[in-house]
Amino acid sequence: MVACALSGLLVSIVASYSARSHISLSSLQHATSVEEDMRALKSTISQHLSRAGFVQTPNVLSSFLALSSGNIGVVNVTLGQHPTESPNSCITFSYDKNKNGVISQPQGELFGYRLHNKAIEYRVNGKTCEQGGWFDLTDTDTVLATLFSVNRIQQSSWGAAYEIQITLQSAIDTNIQSHESFVVEVSNEG
Repeated sequence: MVACALSGLLVSIVASYSARSHISLSSLQHATSVEEDMRALKSTISQHLSRAGFVQTPNVLSSFLALSSGNIGVVNVTLGQHPTESPNSCITFSYDKNKNGVISQPQGELFGYRLHNKAIEYRVNGKTCEQGGWFDLTDTDTVLATLFSVNRIQQSSWGAAYEIQITLQSAIDTNIQSHESFVVEVSNEG
């Protein structure tokens, strides 16, 4: 009888420990997923935005010019927002990705990022901040973007600097959050 009671106690302790371990492991996996999404967003946004305004020129000495006169109507960097989001939660920009000396929509050289419906989205087909048709970079089934804010903090003859703030939260465990604030220098805007 005592042996049965002790074995029952041992089984309940092992089951309880196993359940707590599973919960801890699950939380760790969610936290890792949120951090991986944050690192990927920071890298992608920094890489693209730092090239804003670049237009390839045949002159090697002037390859970092602002938008050339052949790109009339193309604005280098613009801040805005979707009508349902907070101010400065969208940034659009362009650069000469294929290095042909011209910024053009058909070549996929109009870029941007914005917050919309708890997702960070990527600009498609030259859409404005207010328009639909952007592509989700984050999956709202697993992670929610609660903050995406872009502010120009410096502008001079060498270019501009933008502070970007992002807060991501696990959609499964809302106690898991990640916040990142970083600066991207845009040498082709000035």
